[in-house]
Amino acid sequence: MILSKLFKPKWQHKDVNVRIAAINEQLSVSDNEQHKILLSLIEDDESELVRRAALLKLNNFNDWLAASNSNSNQKIKEYARSQVSQILQNRHTLRLTVQEKKAYLNTQDKNSTIEAWLQTETDTEIVIALYNKIAKPQLLTSLFTQKQNPEIQSYFVEITEDKSLLEKWYKKAVDETVAQLITDKLENIKAFEQKPLAVRKQVQLLLAKLLALKDISDYEIMVNKKAVLEEEWSGLISDISIYLPDEQAEFQSKYQNISAQLAKLFATKAEEYNQLQIERAVMRQKEQVSEILDLAIEEIHQSLATAIFESMEVDENVYKDKFATLTDMVATSVLNDQEKQAYFAKIKSQEKRLGQLPIIAESVTAATHLISKISQLAVPTSIDELNERLPLYDSWREQWKTVERNAEGVLPDSIVDAYKEITSQWKKALQPLFSKQKDLFNQTQKKFGELKRLIASGKYNACFGVFKKVQHLFEQLADHQQAKLQREFDTLSEKMAELSDWEHYIATPRKQQLLTDIEQIVNQPFDNPNEQAQKVKQFRKNWNSLGHADDELDKALNEQFNQLCEQAFAPCRIYYAEQEQLREQHLAVRLSIIDDASKLVAEKDHADIDWKAVDGQLNKLNHRWQDAGEVDRVKYKELNQQYLEILKPLKVAIKAFHEQNVLKKRALIAEAEAELNNEDVFTAIDKVKTLQAQWRNIGYSGPKEENKLWQKFRVVNDALFKKRDEFKAEIHSQRTEQQAQFEAQLAELKQGISGESQDAELNDIKSKANELLATILHHKPVNKSVAQAVESFIEEINTFIDEHKLKAQQNNWRLIFSLLEQISLGKVSLDKLATNEEFSQLSPYWQKKLQESCAKTATSLRASKTLELEIQAGIDSPKEFTQQRLEVQINLMQEKMVSGATIDLQEAFLSWLNSGRFVAKDLPLINRIKPIFC
Repeated sequence: MILSKLFKPKWQHKDVNVRIAAINEQLSVSDNEQHKILLSLIEDDESELVRRAALLKLNNFNDWLAASNSNSNQKIKEYARSQVSQILQNRHTLRLTVQEKKAYLNTQDKNSTIEAWLQTETDTEIVIALYNKIAKPQLLTSLFTQKQNPEIQSYFVEITEDKSLLEKWYKKAVDETVAQLITDKLENIKAFEQKPLAVRKQVQLLLAKLLALKDISDYEIMVNKKAVLEEEWSGLISDISIYLPDEQAEFQSKYQNISAQLAKLFATKAEEYNQLQIERAVMRQKEQVSEILDLAIEEIHQSLATAIFESMEVDENVYKDKFATLTDMVATSVLNDQEKQAYFAKIKSQEKRLGQLPIIAESVTAATHLISKISQLAVPTSIDELNERLPLYDSWREQWKTVERNAEGVLPDSIVDAYKEITSQWKKALQPLFSKQKDLFNQTQKKFGELKRLIASGKYNACFGVFKKVQHLFEQLADHQQAKLQREFDTLSEKMAELSDWEHYIATPRKQQLLTDIEQIVNQPFDNPNEQAQKVKQFRKNWNSLGHADDELDKALNEQFNQLCEQAFAPCRIYYAEQEQLREQHLAVRLSIIDDASKLVAEKDHADIDWKAVDGQLNKLNHRWQDAGEVDRVKYKELNQQYLEILKPLKVAIKAFHEQNVLKKRALIAEAEAELNNEDVFTAIDKVKTLQAQWRNIGYSGPKEENKLWQKFRVVNDALFKKRDEFKAEIHSQRTEQQAQFEAQLAELKQGISGESQDAELNDIKSKANELLATILHHKPVNKSVAQAVESFIEEINTFIDEHKLKAQQNNWRLIFSLLEQISLGKVSLDKLATNEEFSQLSPYWQKKLQESCAKTATSLRASKTLELEIQAGIDSPKEFTQQRLEVQINLMQEKMVSGATIDLQEAFLSWLNSGRFVAKDLPLINRIKPIFC
């Protein structure tokens, strides 16, 4: 016992340093007993250093954690907490696995260690778990910016519903996936915010549609639409649940009221509708019965027809039983009386047919004969054939009607089809002939009228020619048409016989007068040969229209008239001879044009031919040909044919050139139309301008296509330019709206500044202004006026901040020198300094400096330090200190040359301040340097 007391282990030594050495050198972590000793030292040792040494020896996270939670020494607790924090933040030699970190996190509550850990953690799961543990929304923005990890940022986006935060985060997204997630989240939030309004509109619209059903007169349509609307209402029930109970009840009440109104309004129509449904059911039954009856009657009809065609014997009793069965079915059916009578008639018709089978068989034979007979008669192709064959065809049709009536509808399909085909052929052939016959009849009537007018006006000579046409037309008319006009024709024939007797009496004196008139032209010719030639021709025409004169005088008068016409036309022949010479000259011009055309055609095979130029030359050549003057008509025809033949290959080549141009221009139009779908309208405009230049270089596309193609191309161009103008207008509108928003934000920021604004407020406004400027610069094209206004505002804020800093500095120096004066006068001592009002207004830094100065002993160094400050500040010192100032100045210069340091007045002031405690004799020194800083 005595030895054990004398030789205690070194870890129990009284000396702290011995115990620490024993911990570091003798105790082992791997030995269980020694491990327990270390733990006991951590908990019980009176020295903080020993406990710390034991913890460092163990260097185990669980031990650090235990010490941070329950160690009896507060400093050890704090030290252990700092070590735990460093381990969690990966700033320690110990490293925890993700699982260990999760296990620790599950056992912890919110504390500052976790928040600091969150700032440095990089593992995605741990970061998310740490944030969920802390649950401080104010950390989201800084964490989103700091954690440049897509998964972490995506998680923060998912748990955030704040639009302003999401909008800020969009610019700080780590990749496009997160940016798109933010965009989708913003759209969802917007949609969710708008959902109540949208749902209300849907509800109101649906109720309005339900109410509008009152105006529908058709009950069935109303019922169908109501069912659709009720289904839509059922779909809206879940959406209506977003409203408060009172609003939900209001919607339900309106719906029920409208439904009740509809039920009351359509009560009568509902009964009518039900009755209609019953009637429809009866109608369906009728249709089914009718279908069965029609099928049975048709089977009997086909059976009888087969018996007739194939000369089979018929068991009348079998058919009578069928007729009786059908009659009973009709009598007991749901058909009404009128419908029953119709079916009774059909059954009786079949009974009648059963009793007339021999007659029907003969009718079939007669029908076959008629078909054969008419097949031998060709359809007419002219009016004469029509007049000849139409009566035969009409007689055949009457015979067919008798046969068809006797056949009781049991003619073979082949015969009926042959009849239809023949009648169709005749109808097709007769229709245009009937039309011609009608036109001929109308033409004859018109000629009758024309002849009557000529007789009434006394133009008897013309009447004879017209009457000949009337006779010819009348002979071509059909008999029934001639019968309609016969009386009128006979009357006109009698009148024309009378006029024939008067012709000779009238024509003789008129012809003699014409001889006198033409003789006057022979004696006094016209100045214009063409006019005289026309006059002679007119006389000849009038002479021929007069008819015959008296037989004795007619020949002599005709000879005399012919002689005078020759004399009157003689000057015209001379004129026409001169014109012939001009035509010869024109002929030479046209021959030269043909020669030029041949040369132009010869150039078409050149490889480097300019078809655009050739096209222009051809147009000029055609103009020359048109302006070359008249030539003899026969020669012109030959020359024109020759000219056209020569140019034909050139025109073919130019046509091919035109067709190529058409294809090229259509391709340009297709490219232009494709640009209509280009979202980048300005790129589309540039493209179209290029296409316009290409269009101008292509050349002519021919008279038929050029204008059409140009108009189509122009329409596409106009549409694009209109689209550009609309886009510009829209962009301008958006920029105007955007500018208004930016200006409103800027105005709001400006309102936040006042004379009482603090530095923190100014810095916050400056930060928002910088964000606004970044947003403005991000939108292209940049709105320079607003950007400049924001930049100017930022400069103003910087000025405000500088002024605030300057005022703060001035106020700070004023407080410092005020306190120095009070300390020098003994009004404020070190122990009372902390309670001084002016002292409390100083920053902690200056508070500490003043306290350190007051705690020192007063010295005489401050006098020389005062001179140093005056020299460095460039202000004068009192005259009595001139010699001392000079010495201090020399020392300062030497120090500056050796160290190369620059002048720092604040550093010099601190040196001056630390020269000892202030006493009354320091007051003049204080007053001397005060102007430097105040």
